[in-house]
Amino acid sequence: MRTILHIAFAEFRRWMRSSRIIILAVMLVFVHTQIITTLQDCAARMGEPVGILEGFIALGNSGVIVLVVPALFLVLMADFPQKAGIDFFYQVRTSKRKWILGQILFAVEASVFLVVFLLAASVVMLLGCGSWMTGFSHAVTHYSAVFPERTGDYILQLLPENLYQQMTLGTAVRHTILLMLLYFLLLALVLLVSALCNQKYAGLLADAALIILGTVSTSAEVSWMWLFPMAHSISWVHYEKYLSRQVFPMTGSYLYFIVICGALAAVCMLAARKYQAGRT
Repeated sequence: MRTILHIAFAEFRRWMRSSRIIILAVMLVFVHTQIITTLQDCAARMGEPVGILEGFIALGNSGVIVLVVPALFLVLMADFPQKAGIDFFYQVRTSKRKWILGQILFAVEASVFLVVFLLAASVVMLLGCGSWMTGFSHAVTHYSAVFPERTGDYILQLLPENLYQQMTLGTAVRHTILLMLLYFLLLALVLLVSALCNQKYAGLLADAALIILGTVSTSAEVSWMWLFPMAHSISWVHYEKYLSRQVFPMTGSYLYFIVICGALAAVCMLAARKYQAGRT
């Protein structure tokens, strides 16, 4: 177990020192432009603060953002697992299964880090116009009632009625964290499986296809959108707008992610027998 932890944390430290981490700055600019400024405008129009957690909820539930954030995660993880000199050293000095378990643990660490980073960043950027609340803010929930002529405003797409009318703020935050984490982990495991099968670029293409097809199908709200992880990662898609009825059970989405991630992890372990460390 100590070896697995050492490999995972070594990979995480190297990942944090890589040049790709600059993408996080690009992500912050995008989040501020697409979400924070919209919520600030909402607070100014309504004359009251928004909740500081509503930025993160919007980040995980907006139709535009759910395409960009997974895509940026894919760019961050594009060279996963790495094949530098130190990687060959690990693979020669320890068993293949331990090395693969270390890579899986690193994928979990990277997914958790990005979710926590987005949560913390969105909270910090909303401190000027937001406050701590235990429920959705009046500014968000009554925006359409105060401004009925502004039904096309972007704020109504960031935090749709399906969200705040069907669940509490705490429930929305919890679902957003867990589903986003599982989505990232699924994308990372696809990359690991393809690398172990010596088809690394196939994994990148597969992840890109999952993200694009999931975004298109979810935007069109077609029935086959539930084949892709995108729809399962968005909380409000599971509910009707006004009726207290689920379109798709939330437990089904968690089961979807757990089963697929578990299957991908099992495939990784099976691929350990034929994986050759130096092969490209």
